Amino acid sequence: MKFDVYKLADKYKLTDTETQILNYILENNQQVLHMAVREVANQNFVSAATIIKLSKKMGFTGYTDMIYRLNFMMTSHRKNKERLSDITSFINDIPDGILNDFMNQLKAHRNDIILVSATGFSSPLAEYVERKLLVTGFRVIKTNAYAVYDKNSLGASLVIVISKSGETDTIAKLVDYANENQVDVVSFTGEQSNYIGRSSTVNIPILDDKTLDDRNLQSNYFYARVIVVFEYLMSQVLEELD
Repeated sequence: MKFDVYKLADKYKLTDTETQILNYILENNQQVLHMAVREVANQNFVSAATIIKLSKKMGFTGYTDMIYRLNFMMTSHRKNKERLSDITSFINDIPDGILNDFMNQLKAHRNDIILVSATGFSSPLAEYVERKLLVTGFRVIKTNAYAVYDKNSLGASLVIVISKSGETDTIAKLVDYANENQVDVVSFTGEQSNYIGRSSTVNIPILDDKTLDDRNLQSNYFYARVIVVFEYLMSQVLEELD
């Protein structure tokens, strides 16, 4: 299982040798539960004292506490991955090429200005996307102002829009402006063929259970799915950017 040992090494200011030991314990987290400290030390060509020192440095009471706590951490990490797989199973219906295109867009525009736009029930999603991108180091602004898009006054290079129907007039007009100014467009829309999707550089089609429910009067997981897909893709992008 992939786990970034170097984040822990950086957090606890570990030496190269200590990082090597920690990596061994994490990669063999089940086996070490049945190994004495001297066995682990021998496998890593260090003294038992070095491992005890590592455990103290990381805030554990000793070797036994360390291996059990790290095993619990790895088990929880694996279970979280499995739960994520269940939650995101519908993502399998989205072609891999489209998902990769979205990730490539974000990586390509890592240091550029990104605009985010949506209206109605999709507006809170745009706010979420904006905040998530901001806290992860992207330069992003949520705005529906025509003046910003008309002449691309902010010098944006990517626009992200969300529209359940894919036909929202306000958003469609912003997409047209973006295309006129040769600004890339990524859109999250329902699966049905729609104008915004066809006018986008990358369109991510999201399963919409109630395509005829324009007023969102019935339960509909479209909006939740947008967030799930976005978070899934962001996790992939950030992993590659680290």
